[in-house]
Amino acid sequence: MKNSRNIFLLGILTCLTLVSCEIKSSESQKEVDYDHIIFSSETICQQSFGGLGVEWGAYEDTDKLVEGGWEKVIQHMDHLGAARIRLMINYDWFCYNFDDKGNTDKTDDTWSYNFTNKYAANMIEILEYCQIHSIDVAFGAWNVIGSLGADDVWNMMDEVTSDIRWAKISADVLDFLVNKKGFDCIKWFVSSNEPNYKGAQGSSKNYNNTYEIWEQGVKNVRQALDDYGLNKITIVGGDTTGFAGSQEYLLNIAKNINDKVGDYGVHLYLSNIVIDRGEMQATIKGLYNQVKAIDPGLGVVRQANIWEAGLLDGKTTSDCQSLITTTNYAVRMTDYTIQSLMSGINGITYWDFDDAMHFMYSATATTPKEWGMFSSLANVKSDKQELRPWYHTSSLLCHMMKKGNVIINPDSQEKTFRSIATISKDQKQGGFVAVNAGTKAVTKSFTFTPEIEGDKLYIYIFNEEGYRLGEDGYIVPNYVIDGSLNSEFSVTIPKTTALFVSNTRL
Repeated sequence: MKNSRNIFLLGILTCLTLVSCEIKSSESQKEVDYDHIIFSSETICQQSFGGLGVEWGAYEDTDKLVEGGWEKVIQHMDHLGAARIRLMINYDWFCYNFDDKGNTDKTDDTWSYNFTNKYAANMIEILEYCQIHSIDVAFGAWNVIGSLGADDVWNMMDEVTSDIRWAKISADVLDFLVNKKGFDCIKWFVSSNEPNYKGAQGSSKNYNNTYEIWEQGVKNVRQALDDYGLNKITIVGGDTTGFAGSQEYLLNIAKNINDKVGDYGVHLYLSNIVIDRGEMQATIKGLYNQVKAIDPGLGVVRQANIWEAGLLDGKTTSDCQSLITTTNYAVRMTDYTIQSLMSGINGITYWDFDDAMHFMYSATATTPKEWGMFSSLANVKSDKQELRPWYHTSSLLCHMMKKGNVIINPDSQEKTFRSIATISKDQKQGGFVAVNAGTKAVTKSFTFTPEIEGDKLYIYIFNEEGYRLGEDGYIVPNYVIDGSLNSEFSVTIPKTTALFVSNTRL
């Protein structure tokens, strides 16, 4: 098959080996301009990919889960195939018996820890899962104690994470989890969530933060971790949000404390038009190059990561995402992933996994933040509990773009069409994903020049008319054909469609 050419026209293809499944058939599409895309070792953009994953934070109230909900959470995580997660908690879940000794010397302050309550139990349950399944964890706390404005006896907001008690608590908690409990799956520590995002006083954001305050906090935490022998845990370099807001932090990190952090990490929520026009890739690459000009270690000893990934269009005033149940959201998040990887991003965690994790800034609230891939909450509509389309595309991406894989850019790029490929180091597993963000069908031909094993191709089509679910509700191939990734593979891709082609079943 190596020198043969496979012609694959969506909506026209017949006589293929199909699997038993629920099918949403794809309408026929007319062929348009033919273009041959080559994935070669000359265009490798990642020699060792960090992997994809999801925000899976400790649940604010596990009592709100539907009966059997946690078992469903684990089942969905099993199928997702995440290589990494971001697990955030609040320190005031565990810290109690605060005593300031009646003076202003913070070094005199004392407190106790309770790691036996339901919050700690859920945190540990998640970490146990990650430890068993070799999932890397970025662990951190949302905000300084008292940042919500209630019972602010700690009075941390003036100094935010540069408060010496913040470093002490962070090191104590990680000492308990890593040194005492053995959770060496924790690879990163998030010292502050979105430190560049200044909300109003009393909000959930660090309203008093500045880069200088944050930098001092990183230095304090780094020293406290090292004192506990936790030198293998690196600090996320920023965890800032947005392109403009992140630039100040990332450039200063590169100049001042690149030896104190383990990566350059950001949150990116972008509009549909930025994704559809391919503008995301150029913007990330521009910022990446600015940082690398200051810190040559970027891409070598420190990687660029996106720690919260999502789309802005559809965001409501109550901080929910109204479009997460649509297929187009899934296609755009696939495009988002392709553009990120092409520009040098080494790993992504999608926001987020399960609606049940977060409520409207309070564990006593009844309204969840609906950004998830499903919901395990009780008392919600059944369609909100079912797996949403972007769970399926995220699962395909996680299984295809595995940790340690080589990531290959195509030899050509277009404004509304993008593709990227991956191969495992042993060249046994690989494939490519492509997105047609245009308004009409396109015909493309793909070829791998690196040798790759396999004589079957598993083809997944994702758009409003064309994805298949098995009886268990998880995605299955639309088609399975005889063929090799080293053959020329031609395909007509409908508009607003994501295509996944792999030599193994995903």
